Amino acid sequence: MYPYAVLDAREQLLELLVRHSFQYSADPIFTLASGRKSQYYINCKKTTFMPEAMPLLGRLFFDRIKALEQRDTTPVEAVGGLTLGADPITYAIAYHSALEGTPIYAFSVRKEPKGHGALKWVEGFERKGASVAIIEDVVTTGASTLKAIEGALHTGFTVGMVLALVDRQEGGRDELRRKGYELETIYTTEDFLRVARTSA
Repeated sequence: MYPYAVLDAREQLLELLVRHSFQYSADPIFTLASGRKSQYYINCKKTTFMPEAMPLLGRLFFDRIKALEQRDTTPVEAVGGLTLGADPITYAIAYHSALEGTPIYAFSVRKEPKGHGALKWVEGFERKGASVAIIEDVVTTGASTLKAIEGALHTGFTVGMVLALVDRQEGGRDELRRKGYELETIYTTEDFLRVARTSA
């Protein structure tokens, strides 16, 4: 049904990310959201919104979710994360899951609860008690991921897993573990450097 194997999809998406979303400097010239300086800048949105990236995102995340469900028999009913970074990934997962015949719904977590009306944290899927996966594009300190988890829990979801496209390996994984969540990722910064060196 698909013109690429899973490993090929992983390498194809990584090449797109390195080409469109990754910048490196020998000196720490990039200012992160936390205010820290870094040698790396990864803006995944430049890739995740691309049409050629979306089938790859859907396939890779869907397959990872299904693999993790083998360890935990509770199936994931929906995926979502903090808007805006998680949105294209969750939509891609939902679309791919429909093609596979095992639908997974999508939702977006606001950065702050809605200030009027129902004062909601979440838009989209909202069934209380549902087991969900929190999705992130890039994890650095883990702060935005924890905010997404907060919004999901406030909505009444059960957070079964946390998945990110990229782990910058700068403390976010440990912070999430301290809060009781294990982070699963498709890539780390080391993957980006490997491809960037090969392409140089």
